[in-house]
Amino acid sequence: MVRVAPLQGFLYNTSRFGKDITRFVAPPYDVIDPQTERKLKEDRLNITHLTLGDESDNYCIVARRLKTWLEDGVLAKDSGKCFYIYEQTFSDHEGKRRVRSGIVGLVGLEEFSSGQIMPHEKTIPKHRADRLALKTSVQGDLEQIFLLYDDPTESVESIIEGSRRMEEEMRFLDNEGVGHRLIKISDEETISRITAAFANARILIADGHHRYEVGLEYRQIMRSKLGGSDGDQPYDHILATLVSFRNPGFVIFPTHRLVSGVEESLIKDLPNALKRAFDIQVFHDADALADAVDRSSKKAFGVWIPASGTYLMAVDKDSRESRNPMDDVPVYVVQEKVLKGFLGYTTEMLEKKINIDYVKGTGPTKDAMATGEYQACFFVRAPSVQQVMTIAQTGQKMPHKATYFFPKIWSGTLMHLH
Repeated sequence: MVRVAPLQGFLYNTSRFGKDITRFVAPPYDVIDPQTERKLKEDRLNITHLTLGDESDNYCIVARRLKTWLEDGVLAKDSGKCFYIYEQTFSDHEGKRRVRSGIVGLVGLEEFSSGQIMPHEKTIPKHRADRLALKTSVQGDLEQIFLLYDDPTESVESIIEGSRRMEEEMRFLDNEGVGHRLIKISDEETISRITAAFANARILIADGHHRYEVGLEYRQIMRSKLGGSDGDQPYDHILATLVSFRNPGFVIFPTHRLVSGVEESLIKDLPNALKRAFDIQVFHDADALADAVDRSSKKAFGVWIPASGTYLMAVDKDSRESRNPMDDVPVYVVQEKVLKGFLGYTTEMLEKKINIDYVKGTGPTKDAMATGEYQACFFVRAPSVQQVMTIAQTGQKMPHKATYFFPKIWSGTLMHLH
């Protein structure tokens, strides 16, 4: 049974600063580049001073800073235990306005072997160690992870719809034009309904694999230190936003692959190699190619080689559904058959981003290719949430950066401190 509980959270003190908390919030720690980090940290109270720390610091300074912010009233503890609705309003890649809403609460940590909470991506030891150091220092969660759930009854969605017009606790507009609102649910009857509704839900980790695994490790550390647990201690839970994959605002963006540093002869021979393994369609520019890939219902991906003016869509010769659901995911086909099978990449190179970059969306991809730094681009269609869920149920992990769930769950909206 999945355990989802309300929390007495810590928030920026809106009675002191007002409900617009734009200056304090930030994207998740792992999507912030150095330039953005510097800009965010220009405000001495921005959440990145906690989530990213300072150079050459083992997060001891972060712990002292957090203590000061609590003592000075920068952060305030909520008056009681409650759930929250996290609502995000945005435009998708076709310009259509969407609203995505989820429930923010504490989720009981479960080992993956239980099958109740499922991962879909691999994690990197170095990144886990970093997040464990932070969690150990602050003794809590400074950010929410992003979880998806399947609820055929849509009972949680009904509760959200009935509550989302309530006055928000805070709001802000981010740099991508996404509007964020946080709404409190504090009445006991609704809290009980939410808890009961999640009991039999299937949950998938969308974003936050490293933090979830760190939660499991931290729980074990605390149980060893304190001598066991009844399963209801603060360290037995993790702070999360839970969104139904039936929610009409749910979107996955494609993450395209841009390669460099590959032997020129391999790049030159790539079109011929692809013709031997795939059916090929020729296009005349990157926009037409990316659009065709996005709209294709087949197992297809695009290849753009600027040096030769090549724009090809490669389609699997076998259109039948594969026995292994992973084989039907274009990004996996690109990884295994092209990057590894022909261009010489290894799993380590892909995970450590050696001679490869991952870029969200056609526009940013074209901008990156215009720099001349890359030899080729592989356009891929984003996997569907059903594909992600099916693959997770088989115990397999998607390729690195296979999914880009949009919008991200921003940091600084809510914290859980033990």
